[in-house]
Amino acid sequence: MNKINISTILASAIHESKNQVGTLLYQLQNLKESINVKDTNQQKVVVIEESLKKLNDEWVEYLYLYRLASDGYDLHVDTFLLDEFLDDQVFALQPSANAKNLELSYLCDSSLNGTFDERLMTAVVSTAVYNALRYARTKILISARNENDFIVISIEDDGAGFKQTHDQPEEFLEGNTGLGLYFAELSAAAHSLNEQKGFIKKETSSILGGACLSVHLPQTKSDGYP
Repeated sequence: MNKINISTILASAIHESKNQVGTLLYQLQNLKESINVKDTNQQKVVVIEESLKKLNDEWVEYLYLYRLASDGYDLHVDTFLLDEFLDDQVFALQPSANAKNLELSYLCDSSLNGTFDERLMTAVVSTAVYNALRYARTKILISARNENDFIVISIEDDGAGFKQTHDQPEEFLEGNTGLGLYFAELSAAAHSLNEQKGFIKKETSSILGGACLSVHLPQTKSDGYP
C-alpha cells in the first residue's frame, strides 16, 4: 500500500468544510433577511453569522498555511494603494466589530503604495483583527506606514496587551493551536526582495496601549519586485 499523504487529505477536508460553511452562510443570510429588524432573534443570527465568517476565514488561512509550508503557494505580488486596501479590510470586518460593540478604523497616508500579495495580507489582517476582537476593550486600529524601505501593516487594540508567563504562552494570535502567529510569520517571510525578508513584530501599541502586531514587508524604491 502506498504511503498516505495525510497533509493532502487534511487540506482536502478543510476545503470541503469551507464550502459547507459558505453554504451555511448563504442560508443564514436568507434567514436574516426574513426576520424583522426589531425581532430579538436578529442579533442572535448576526452573532452566528459572524462566527461562521470567522470560521470560513480560518479555513482559508489553513489552506494558505498548507501551501506555504509545502512550497505549494506561488506569491502573486502587485502594487496597491494602502488607503484602498485598508478601507477594504475595515469594510469586510466591520460587521464583526459591530457585533461586539467595538470601534474598528484604519489610518495611513492617502498616497502610500505597497507591493505585496493581496490574498495573503488580507488573510493575515483578518486573522489578527479576529483575535484582537477577543481582547480589545473598545477599539481596534489597522494602520500602514513606510519604514526603512519596508511597508509596515499594524493591527492594534486597547486591550491588556501581550501577556506571557512561564506557564502560559502569549495569547494574541495564538488561539488554541498557535497557527495564527505561524501563518503570519510564514506569510511575511514569503515576501522577499534581494536579501531582505518580511517579518513580524509583537509590540505594545503606542496609540491604543494594548497589543500591536506589525507585519513588515520589504519594498524597492523602483516599481514592483525584480
